Amino acid sequence: SGILFGNDTADALQGLDEQLLLNVMEGVPQMSLSKSELLKGIPLVDLLSVNTQVFTSKGEARKMIQGGGVSINKSKMPDPSILVNEDHLLKGKYILVQKGKKNYYLLKVE
Repeated sequence: SGILFGNDTADALQGLDEQLLLNVMEGVPQMSLSKSELLKGIPLVDLLSVNTQVFTSKGEARKMIQGGGVSINKSKMPDPSILVNEDHLLKGKYILVQKGKKNYYLLKVE
């Protein structure tokens, strides 16, 4: 619960083993993403609106990112053009997206 609703940091999230991560994320909406798409990097705004449906449009995603309302793996993302790539993966196959204060999405990269 500290991961989802507390002030736990990206370091705490990185320290979880895969099974505990999946247990913590039980009930969180999950979406799949192709690893080949991630190899070259995907602009954050595209990842959240085109590659997944975390946001319904690029404009909505861009506005929320610029307003400081989007985190990847518990790290705030200040710029919609940031490239999300393999370096952002948790346990080599997950990305935790936080939209606002309480909306989480687990992206599974296969």
